[in-house]
Amino acid sequence: MHPYTFPTVHLNNIPIIYIKYNFHTVCLKQLLKESCLFNEGALEMKIARMVSYFALLIFILAACGTQTTPSIYKTVSDATLKPGSAIPAPAGDAVLTMDGKISQTNSNSGKTLQFDMATLESIGVVEYKVDDPFAKKTVLYAGVLLSQLLKVAGAAPDATTLTLRALDDYSTDMSIADANKWPVLLATRADGKYMPVDQSGPLISVFPFNDFPEIDHLTYDAQWLWSLSSITVK
Repeated sequence: MHPYTFPTVHLNNIPIIYIKYNFHTVCLKQLLKESCLFNEGALEMKIARMVSYFALLIFILAACGTQTTPSIYKTVSDATLKPGSAIPAPAGDAVLTMDGKISQTNSNSGKTLQFDMATLESIGVVEYKVDDPFAKKTVLYAGVLLSQLLKVAGAAPDATTLTLRALDDYSTDMSIADANKWPVLLATRADGKYMPVDQSGPLISVFPFNDFPEIDHLTYDAQWLWSLSSITVK
């Protein structure tokens, strides 16, 4: 007989082929079955691994999508004066006067909006540290976000520019888009204390240079205005 023989037998009407070689009989059907089971198992493992990867990816993307960017400022006091609320005339010294494209006024002329310190800070006070480009030191400034002040004053949707004026009549322009893009501060306090006029008070426009590298000193130092007294919305 040839060393390789391939007799066929039937078991329950299922043909089984045997390979006989060197007196060892191997069931080809069983080999094929085990091979198929092995391949199926490997495929299942690959599928399970891919499903796990996709699940992990979806989890990471979801986490990134819901993650909030931490604020660079701390809230000192919450707002009690909300946009749309009537703004009372100053009971104390007026520290800020606004005019131009605003819907809120409280003066006899009906053209200007004035704030005393208490009313101004009722918009909500926040604070952050910044390297003051003129004092040449790090200062903890606290005050009102300029973007929130504009909402309370009812700045017109088509307004684009703010003209800031100091007590000495120095003035500079600021883009409203910048005031809305960054947490520009109308500072009322420095290192926890109110600022008198002889210490650049009572108000200073402050930019968060430390936290936003794109705010370059060459452009924005001129908009860091101390002894600020009025804002015209254009």
